[in-house]
Amino acid sequence: MRVLVAGWFSFDEVIATVGDELGADVVVRWLTDLGVDHDVAWAPYLERGVDWRDVDPADYTHLVFVSGPLADRPLLRELAEAFAGAERWAVNVSVVEESARGLFDRVWERDAPDLARPDLAVEGPEPEVPVLAVAFTPVQGEYGERSQAERVRGAIEEWLADRALPWFELDMDLYGKPHARRPAQVEALVRRADVVVSMRLHALVLGLMHGRPVVACDPIAGGAKVTSQAVALDWPLVVPVEELTAEALDAALARCLSGELAERVRAAGERGQEGNARARVWFEEQLAS
Repeated sequence: MRVLVAGWFSFDEVIATVGDELGADVVVRWLTDLGVDHDVAWAPYLERGVDWRDVDPADYTHLVFVSGPLADRPLLRELAEAFAGAERWAVNVSVVEESARGLFDRVWERDAPDLARPDLAVEGPEPEVPVLAVAFTPVQGEYGERSQAERVRGAIEEWLADRALPWFELDMDLYGKPHARRPAQVEALVRRADVVVSMRLHALVLGLMHGRPVVACDPIAGGAKVTSQAVALDWPLVVPVEELTAEALDAALARCLSGELAERVRAAGERGQEGNARARVWFEEQLAS
């Protein structure tokens, strides 16, 4: 017995969803637990698994199509016809065209009119990966050719994608069409991240203030305000633009996740508060003079 697991994620012509992959992951775990030999057919653009158009259908006893709508469309019919000699199952699908049911020998529906079943994605394991809040900065013209913000952003985005890290962007602008943005919104997001990766001074400050380790990436050649602020807060994790590589980011993230910097995070927050207190004293002295 040998199974080919397929889905809408198997076609270059279709952009599949995360839910489609989660459903396939569940079926793959079942097959693995049962000791059943199997392959997963991924679209060539995803660069993994096998391409169902390149394999020999005679090598498989079963085709299992997982998740998504079941409709009598050319792509699905092409797949079913290519594996006409195999037992064909559709699992975790929504039958939107009854004629499509005939393309498969057995169908497990998730939302039949008379019986709704939970989607397979509900079985997914708890991801054990950190969530990163990432603050980018645009090119800062005041630094002239020293500003390498575009290159730094590109390197960070490529690193996030290559390592499959979950992340969200911290937009620090006060106005994002069509609504204004408030600092409390940004701070709430910071508190929900495990680590902050920042090209911006204020995301560095907010991360440490809210107890989050920060990978500070200074986008200015020779260092500028991000590096200076890290010095002011006695924060050690600054990656200069000249040293920005995927390996440097890996090392910095590992330090953040190790817990070794927990005391430095706490101390940096206190240092910031002490600095504010000194600034207030100066301000009051100026008012009184």
